Amino acid sequence: MQRRNTGGARGELRGRFGMSRRTFIKLSGLAGALVAASRVFGFPARGSAVSSPELPEGEGVISEKWVNTSCLNCATRCATRVRVVNGKAVKITGNPLSRISDGENCARAHVGLQVLYDPERITTPLKRTNPAKGRTVDPGWVPISWEQALGEVSDHLKALRGAGQPHRLLLLYGLNTISDEDIIHRFADAYGTPNVISADGLDNEADKAGEWMADGNYDQSAYDLERTNYILSFGASILESYKPLSRSLRMWGKIRRERPNRAKVVVIDPRYSVTAIRSDQWLPINPGTDGALAMAIANVIISEGLYDANFIKDWTIGFDEYKDLVLRYHNPESAAVTTGIPADTIRQIAREFAQTKPAIAWRGRGATSWPNGSYTSYAIFCLNALAGSIDIPGGVTYQENPGYRAMPESAEDGIAREGKSQPRLDLRKTTRFPASVTVTNQVADSILENKPYPAGMAIGFNSNFNMSAPGTGRWDEALKKVPYYVHVAPFVSEMATYADIILPTNTFMEEWAYDHSPPGSGFAEVKIKQPVVEPLYDTKGSLDIIFEVARRLGGTVAQSFAGIGDDAQGFVKYRTGTLTSWEEFVEQGTWVGPAYQYYKYDRIFHTPSKKFEFRSGNLEALLKKSGQAIDELTCLPHYEEAGFLGDRSSYPLLLSTYQPLLNVENGSQNYPWAQEMFLVEHGMGWTNYAEMNRLTAQSLGIKDGDMVWVESASGKIKAKARVFEGIRPG
Repeated sequence: MQRRNTGGARGELRGRFGMSRRTFIKLSGLAGALVAASRVFGFPARGSAVSSPELPEGEGVISEKWVNTSCLNCATRCATRVRVVNGKAVKITGNPLSRISDGENCARAHVGLQVLYDPERITTPLKRTNPAKGRTVDPGWVPISWEQALGEVSDHLKALRGAGQPHRLLLLYGLNTISDEDIIHRFADAYGTPNVISADGLDNEADKAGEWMADGNYDQSAYDLERTNYILSFGASILESYKPLSRSLRMWGKIRRERPNRAKVVVIDPRYSVTAIRSDQWLPINPGTDGALAMAIANVIISEGLYDANFIKDWTIGFDEYKDLVLRYHNPESAAVTTGIPADTIRQIAREFAQTKPAIAWRGRGATSWPNGSYTSYAIFCLNALAGSIDIPGGVTYQENPGYRAMPESAEDGIAREGKSQPRLDLRKTTRFPASVTVTNQVADSILENKPYPAGMAIGFNSNFNMSAPGTGRWDEALKKVPYYVHVAPFVSEMATYADIILPTNTFMEEWAYDHSPPGSGFAEVKIKQPVVEPLYDTKGSLDIIFEVARRLGGTVAQSFAGIGDDAQGFVKYRTGTLTSWEEFVEQGTWVGPAYQYYKYDRIFHTPSKKFEFRSGNLEALLKKSGQAIDELTCLPHYEEAGFLGDRSSYPLLLSTYQPLLNVENGSQNYPWAQEMFLVEHGMGWTNYAEMNRLTAQSLGIKDGDMVWVESASGKIKAKARVFEGIRPG
């Protein structure tokens, strides 16, 4: 669903510190006019200055430069070049030296100009004067100095640590730069809290868990998209939101239009997405049943002897047990009843997938973000092993990471050591979540229950769980209970309205940082972030804020931040110094690692057998260690029917959500360029739709364009009905 701001604090902030939206749109038009003018007058391509020939010498000087930096409007973090005219950023393009994006960028990148010039940016630190908290409560913000703001935050941190309770500090973060994430974890380690909570648990953790069960890598899969010949896309929104997006868009053009043997794409999704529109075949599956389809495809491949016998023999374990399960319980006819996909179609795509090599079985949130999603991910990932598509050209690859300079061990005192030994509030690695790396929403439940201990303080870095998490009401109530909450971000948001202090940060075009893309290419690439323009307001980067707070805390915390750069720019220079020279990194904006090496079977499998496992030894070992029961299906990929909230008599429909291309992850919802192009398949913007099939609409007496309430056990929203054939009935 499209992100919407609530009222209250945002409207108040605009009146005091910002400009009107109408004024901002006018300024956006001015930026567009400058871009157009650059084409008319033929401004130089790189940093130079010229005078207008129509004006006397010295008057009307136009200075222009191109600055290499990188985007943060999604987790792909593409390398970009920004055109700056007379100190104003006016255009964003891709960096031609980047191999991840092949010198291109997506529509989100251009919105970076409106991120920078958003009229509702926070321009100075703010302090809450109203102790009451809630979505509709006016916080009574008053501007304060950075000295006062950092002093108050540091005093609260000192008090909590002085009481021997550093573990009661929560560090929460959403989409941030890699350098921010690295320094947040270092601060937690030095301070003594185990509670570093990312938003990853709201994204694709089930994808990662499924791969971990198979090959021991708890990570998002990478795919050699450029060389593949066949793609089975299970709920992966390849052309809208799957990371790395810009690379997927560019490689899509290569495999579909730029080579003689065009790759075939089959999209399995309840909704007719942009990816489905551009594919060869769309299979509108029943929501939450992708695991059953994957197991049925395996049935056809195995029963007809279409699997890669050499790879199975040499580099897998547990195949006989998996084969017995697949052949006994998962034939295409039974899967057809479950999934809504005809048995003949299941056989067709299974044969094509196994025989059109190299092929990829690609899993995304549309398939795995349901109950038992980890097993669905496991089942889909096993198809790649059956086809022999593991670490080959055109198959699944294993992401290589850049060799940043290692930081020295954090200085540790007894307080930090004791704090880090305490249980985490997200209950990861417990009997409840034995394999999880982060369980974002559990934190809110733990705060509300005061278990395993009460939260004492929280700092949120560019996070907005009160909007993006399922059941957002739990986060509203949880933040009311946190005694002291600090929000670090460029914008006021739903989560920020619960803050006691807001520390305004630079946008990603005003700061120093380093970044690399999520898995996708296989080879490593690092991108710089450097100020395109001077900070527009009284803001600081997150790195500089953490360095300053660490200095104020003193002791081992301050010692842990000595000698690693001292500030944001220095830290970036320190960490990337092992990759390339600083001058070259600043000038080129990106560092690209060596070409990818395939067939690393002796190094890529992190399992007990050191092979691909159809029966997960990792999961078995973990469950045995925690004393949990293991039945015949526990460690095998399999399908279990998903359970849904609410009874069918009251809630007869299923809600299947999606993420459109112009859903910008980093910022507010004030970007006209994103909003006006929001739903490209409908040709509409500035709105949300409750999409439903014609048969569903007729049964409810709903017509296209009617306003409807969409209600669940968690709450309700009002939206406009969109009646079309691009979604399954029900």
